[in-house]
Amino acid sequence: MQARIFETLKTVLRARKITYAELARRLETSEPTIKRVFAARDDKLSRIVEICDALGLALEDVVAQAKRTTVTPVALGDRIEAQLAGDPSLFNFFILLHDGMPVEEIARQFKLDPGDTLRMGRKLERLGLAEVQATGRIRLLLEHPIQFRRDGPLHRALMKINLDFVRQVFLAQDTEAAAFLTQSRRISGDTARHMMTELRRLNRELSEMARQDQLTLPTSELKSYKLSLAWSHVKFSSLLTIEGK
Repeated sequence: MQARIFETLKTVLRARKITYAELARRLETSEPTIKRVFAARDDKLSRIVEICDALGLALEDVVAQAKRTTVTPVALGDRIEAQLAGDPSLFNFFILLHDGMPVEEIARQFKLDPGDTLRMGRKLERLGLAEVQATGRIRLLLEHPIQFRRDGPLHRALMKINLDFVRQVFLAQDTEAAAFLTQSRRISGDTARHMMTELRRLNRELSEMARQDQLTLPTSELKSYKLSLAWSHVKFSSLLTIEGK
């Protein structure tokens, strides 16, 4: 989401013929600093608010404009998927980064040292998926949602992650923020298509709310959640067994 906000701000600068130098003067900072901020397309919320104020814009208007941008999932391609499939730790590191988990939190949860995370960052850099900056910070170059091929090189890894997740939720106690929900009903084709539309809408809503949370809240207030949905006509004879005498 931040990348799209900065793209919106760049559009405003071009439309008003305001240079980075002029924006830097209004913010009482240096032009190289402004160039770095826009090149990284990532900064703290206070900086974004300052830029909006300097341009006479309301943050909510900029966010609303950025949200109008259609975000189309992108495919990584078989070559990159195959290399990630051949290095499960790198693939897991990548998907956590892409979900917005800070490197420091990944390192804490998986007991990685700075050398480990730097090596993984360099590997992602060679794949064209990330940039390791001079400070050692790893910046992903791909903000768009990713559409992994379920029949591609990462097939087994994706299946394992999702089945293990469903198993964990199934075995755990339901809470106000987490639960395993399932039901089967005999319904019409129209109802089935309506439910699929609603489930896709829910998935998009979750994606947008996650971007807003990551933009406005400190990392310490965020936790990782996962949604796995399966909706389809079911042939019970492939799932159940009923034996006669």
